Amino acid sequence: MSRTIDKDTFKLVLTIVIIELVSGFTQGYYEPLIPKFGLELGVDASGLQLFNVIPTALAAILVPFFTRMGDIKGYRFILRIVIPSVLVATVLIWAGAFFGSWALVLVGRAFNGAIPVWMPLHIALVHSKTTGRTATNSVAAIVATMTLGTLLGTLSSGFVYNALGTVAASIAFIPLLHVICTLLVIFVMPEYVTGANTWIDRKGFILLGIFMIVAILGFTEVVEGGLDSVIGAVLLVGAIVVGVFWYRYEKRTKNPAIDVNVMFSRRLFPLYIAAICFGAVFYGYLSPVATFLAADPAVYGYGYAFEPDAISIAETVITGCTVIAAFILPFLLRKLPAKGVLIAGFVIALIAFIQWLLPGTGLVRVALFVSLAGLGLGTVSAAIPVIIPDRATQDTKGIATGLFNSSQTLGGALAGGLYVSLLKIGTTPDGLISNTGYDAVWIVCSLFIVIGLVVVAVFLTGDKTSD
Repeated sequence: MSRTIDKDTFKLVLTIVIIELVSGFTQGYYEPLIPKFGLELGVDASGLQLFNVIPTALAAILVPFFTRMGDIKGYRFILRIVIPSVLVATVLIWAGAFFGSWALVLVGRAFNGAIPVWMPLHIALVHSKTTGRTATNSVAAIVATMTLGTLLGTLSSGFVYNALGTVAASIAFIPLLHVICTLLVIFVMPEYVTGANTWIDRKGFILLGIFMIVAILGFTEVVEGGLDSVIGAVLLVGAIVVGVFWYRYEKRTKNPAIDVNVMFSRRLFPLYIAAICFGAVFYGYLSPVATFLAADPAVYGYGYAFEPDAISIAETVITGCTVIAAFILPFLLRKLPAKGVLIAGFVIALIAFIQWLLPGTGLVRVALFVSLAGLGLGTVSAAIPVIIPDRATQDTKGIATGLFNSSQTLGGALAGGLYVSLLKIGTTPDGLISNTGYDAVWIVCSLFIVIGLVVVAVFLTGDKTSD
């Protein structure tokens, strides 16, 4: 296979690289500004958690649905839906900040749930046009560019805010970036249709959505109403019933929304549980970290009174360490067994949260937390999608890898709703979030890490062949 790349493929990859750069930039840019959204719109740390919970919950359903639709209708056809929808999201988020409407911001974040669909559709489009080394290098370039965009967005947003003074002014240019993406997908990007089976498992997607909504509501009710909450117990039992029914339905469906036979295979299920645990931590802890660092200790009794530029630096360190972990992973896998590398990632992340829970203040504590959490979780997130196709059968490698994304997003959605309620624990009479709520979040994050660690250590056994 020639390593040269033809003109049409180069144009395709360049177009996708530009779009993914914007995607990463946008996702990274909002995070350090979350505390300022709360300050300007009058939303506490618990309410701010919805900023990430809503798009993550929707992404858990939208990613498998739209990627399946891409196989049927064409990848560019679906991208022409999901890319403009994120343009709408950025406009609504800006409008919400400009007019002081938190509800409008959350509607915008709901539309933002389509942004994780971009990457799998782009990768599928590249693989439809190229093969071999060219496809591998192209996908690597796309992923690297998206990560670079995240770094640039996270690093720059705090400084832009400090220069302009308001959230609305700071994010006003974001819709313009997405106008470029929309124009590229409409006028430049080529099409490819696989001719796949056109049947869509609508019932499976609906059941999955019901399960997630009922589970999130159940977790929220139990945390707010206590372990003896009857409503919480009923909701959680209802979620279990729906989950079991969904599993049995998907198991006997020819073209299921989620291939549970692959997900629960003996060789792969520990990795998907690990992915759920990773998602529960990674997609849930960034917002609380930002609001905790922004809290003024003179007012709240905790926090560091960080301004957006300092938060940008802290979260850039997290992202940067995640990137470092991804880059050194191939070297580690040549020297160490994959299981050992995955366990090491969980252990490093656990150390980060344990030291974060210990009494004390100071910038060294912050530096240790963001660097160790970034390295540990970055190792886990980079290792799992490498290990999964190595253990899957030849005819399930694609779906097996795709399920990793669905699993981590599902974990983030379910845990995000839980963290909303955890932050309310110990709320002061005047409605301020207490340090107890934050400690509850760090403890639950640690528990998710421990579960992932134990499952991998105990159940990830055998050779590289899937059932």
